[in-house]
Amino acid sequence: MKKLTPSFIAIAITCTLYNNSSYAINLPKAESNNPQCLIDVPIFDRPLVNGDINTLPVEAESNQFEAFYPNTAIYQGNVLIEQGNRTVKADKVTIDTQDKNYRTAKLEGNITYQDNLIKMKGNNALINLNNNDTNMTPGEYHLVDRLGRGDADEMKLENNRYVILKNGSYTSCPINDSTWNIKGTTVIHDRDEQLLEVWNAVFRIGKVPVLYSPYLQLPTGDKRRSGLLIPNFSYDSVDGIDFSLPIYWNIAPNYDATFTPRVLQQRGIQLQTEFRYLNEIGLGTLAFDWLQHDAQYGEDRDKKLNGNNYDNNQHRWLFHWEEFQLINYNWRFYANTTRVSDNQYSNDLDSQYASETDGYLTQFYQAGYNNENWDVTLGYRHFQPLYTGGKDDLYQTQPQLDIHYYNYDMGPLKFKTFSQISHFITSGNKKPRAWRSHIEPTLNYTLNNSWASVTTEAGLMATHYNQDNIKKHNESITNNDKNKLDRNVNRFIPKFSIDGKVVFERDMPFIEGYTQTLEPRVKYTYIPYRNQSNIGSYDSTLLQFDYTGLFRDQPYSGLDRIASTNNLAAGVTTRLYDDNKLEKFNFSIGQITYFTKSKTSEHNNELDKNSDTGSITWATDSFWQVSDDLIFRSGVQYDTRINTISLANTIFEYRPSSEKLLQLSYRYANHNYIDTVSNSNTYYKQDISQAGVMTTWPLSQTVNAVGSYYYDVKLGQTADGFVGLHYSDCCWGMTVQYGRKLTDWDRNESKYENKFSVNFELQGLGRTSDAKAKMLSFGKLPYTTAFE
Repeated sequence: MKKLTPSFIAIAITCTLYNNSSYAINLPKAESNNPQCLIDVPIFDRPLVNGDINTLPVEAESNQFEAFYPNTAIYQGNVLIEQGNRTVKADKVTIDTQDKNYRTAKLEGNITYQDNLIKMKGNNALINLNNNDTNMTPGEYHLVDRLGRGDADEMKLENNRYVILKNGSYTSCPINDSTWNIKGTTVIHDRDEQLLEVWNAVFRIGKVPVLYSPYLQLPTGDKRRSGLLIPNFSYDSVDGIDFSLPIYWNIAPNYDATFTPRVLQQRGIQLQTEFRYLNEIGLGTLAFDWLQHDAQYGEDRDKKLNGNNYDNNQHRWLFHWEEFQLINYNWRFYANTTRVSDNQYSNDLDSQYASETDGYLTQFYQAGYNNENWDVTLGYRHFQPLYTGGKDDLYQTQPQLDIHYYNYDMGPLKFKTFSQISHFITSGNKKPRAWRSHIEPTLNYTLNNSWASVTTEAGLMATHYNQDNIKKHNESITNNDKNKLDRNVNRFIPKFSIDGKVVFERDMPFIEGYTQTLEPRVKYTYIPYRNQSNIGSYDSTLLQFDYTGLFRDQPYSGLDRIASTNNLAAGVTTRLYDDNKLEKFNFSIGQITYFTKSKTSEHNNELDKNSDTGSITWATDSFWQVSDDLIFRSGVQYDTRINTISLANTIFEYRPSSEKLLQLSYRYANHNYIDTVSNSNTYYKQDISQAGVMTTWPLSQTVNAVGSYYYDVKLGQTADGFVGLHYSDCCWGMTVQYGRKLTDWDRNESKYENKFSVNFELQGLGRTSDAKAKMLSFGKLPYTTAFE
């Protein structure tokens, strides 16, 4: 291992040199954010002069002046010459204009040349006054208003664009800091293309040569360029060493691609590819990852490490396509599809396109048309479950047609109609399939002014089902004809609601400059009961009742379960605004009172079996921005059917600057409630009760500590966590991170993956990513700000 270490360091540094900014979007500029790094950087603080340099006047001053009319002038002693954006200082300057096509200025002794792009120093120089080309020997240079400097035996400035160095060097370290540099026999800095080219390049750390390359091409700014990007190196207890090297291809201004060879010690070699495109009507991304043979996956499958949740595949791959096209004013197209080779892919092979926490991947395509009155979409949705047996449980819509019609030209009345035709299929042999047609006209009448509104709405929900494969489904049911399906079902349900809101406002008597509002809201909803036990549940799920959800017409998503409703939802919100009309505090509390039992059939879910009428659900939401740096949010839901809190969450975040963050959070979910709202066949045996802390905090001007820790109170074990250090000075940066990531459960025993990673970066070579933000995205519980 020791013999390999120098080679790895050389490879990592080589790839870091090739770092290209264009791969990342919305990242910080290459220049250092630390003002201390820019103390000795030359600045250009004069107004920028444009125009032909030959037409610009020349201003000169010195201690002595000699003129040999009409072609020669000699300035000596503290010579200062200014023309346009350039300034020249020297002990002696001789100007020769005998040849009108080659007017020169010869500089001698303590020369300093500066324009708006570069500053150069040397002992001897010759400037072509016709085109501003400059030769200086020997010399040193520094880029203006940004990091980047070096020296050379000879320096040339050509076409006001190229800096050409003979036996020259380059580093982005500040003056008096030589942590690293690159030396070459020829170095060309293209200021327009923001590019550095080096022949016979030797990269040194301090005075120690680390690697040699016959040719290097390095970005010095933010322009997109083809080349190698920053490599990634990590180590974990399952995969061993994980090394990836992104290669960026800038195909055209509106097309680019990234190819990333990735070596995983225990798995093999993976190739990750991404293609991005932008055209006149939209944009899109195509990604494809391929791993020919995963040795570790084969061993895990043979051992049934994660139970039977394995597929019989030899190759491992991922495909992703996302596209949005606004074809014209009326027509649009959207696609978002991701597929993987097997259930364990997102857990074994990290990907930004396949989340570990979703439980399934979606393939969705939709074409749409809209105008002033119509909005029509035709969609196709397919799910790929990431757990054994999930394929037989999930329903796909292939296709689904949605039609919305709006007519708001009826005086005080607003008329709208929602129509839908859906085809539900599944691979489950004993699962029903169905065509569903639905139409829902609604008439709305609203009275409002600046402080109150009353909305009355009435409508009719008409649905037809044509269900297939119901014989096998009905034969599998043995509970005395409960929930047996019919082939053809027609369902007609009217609905009515009236929703009233009032906003009271006053100046706060005890807090000067603050305004308080009190916003009571009451909504009555009536939907009669229709027995729906003969209808399959294809796309309906019980929704959560946070404060906003209390005023929802329906407790279910989709159309298969329309619960009878005869309830009154009531709540009140109070808010505090400062004198800039910014909301600083709010608190909401509300409840739903049922006058008759809400149900969809005679055999309701477990929650509805426990209560008939009365106050069923309470919910609160709160927000308090204590200061610009400190914020607090929380929410609680209480369900009388289980006589306890069903859901709760709270988050406290302190963020005094972009470099400092402290977040405390807690979340709770009752296991009975989870089992009711979840479509999964897996039943929870304990509540979810997790507390966590996440932070990034500077230990010094160059070192930041970053970490998180989430603890499961009920299980008495770690849920997720990591700790890391990020070092960044004016020259270079390094990230070291260790984390313990929850990967799976086996007989209620948690399984973890220990991961150690190291990343390097060199300042001033293109953009550098936000390393701390990347560290905070570790694991299944990444950072989410409370300020938005």
